[in-house]
Amino acid sequence: MKKIKNWIMIFAGCFAAQAVSAQYRPPLSVDINYSIAQPLGSLKDYSNKTSFRGWSAGLQYMLNDQLSVGIRSGFQDFYERLPRAVYPDKSGAVSAVQSRTLQTIPIQATVGYAFTKPDKAVIPYANLGIGAANMNYEKYWGEFVEKDNSWQFLISPEIGINVPLGQASPVMFNAGIRYNYSPYKYNDITSYNTIQGNIGVKYHFH
Repeated sequence: MKKIKNWIMIFAGCFAAQAVSAQYRPPLSVDINYSIAQPLGSLKDYSNKTSFRGWSAGLQYMLNDQLSVGIRSGFQDFYERLPRAVYPDKSGAVSAVQSRTLQTIPIQATVGYAFTKPDKAVIPYANLGIGAANMNYEKYWGEFVEKDNSWQFLISPEIGINVPLGQASPVMFNAGIRYNYSPYKYNDITSYNTIQGNIGVKYHFH
């Protein structure tokens, strides 16, 4: 009889644990973020200005309370306009107003790890994105333009926090810092390096 009671207690504990976990979020989530990116290295030499024209969005599935996999994309636009100057070229020199742009569209698979359980008020996390990005390079010399459009490998480690908007709320505030690296090389750019700040919301749904 004592063994039967013990088994009943074990099963009751399991059901109670399931009931508690059911209070928390469904495993599937989507996040949408506004992105600001600071160019580094040769990209900064090409376009020195911080890019305020960007966004990032992702879809994630929680394998358990802390480990997730997913996919994400986004957009970032770097732009700088230089005043009229004389630039040397193969035939001598050209006087022109120079405009420099680089637009990126990444597509990456992601794996993430939350450093706390989902019932915490603040959930710090780390993500790693691996995939490719479409690089659209355009440098205008007045009305003349140099162009390149190609897909390049892109890797992006990230750290950040999720803050639930209430106990067991499916909506969370999201903020993170991401480093992006690609061996993209064209003209002035020898590699693509940026530090990207993201701020937005994350929503868990059935």
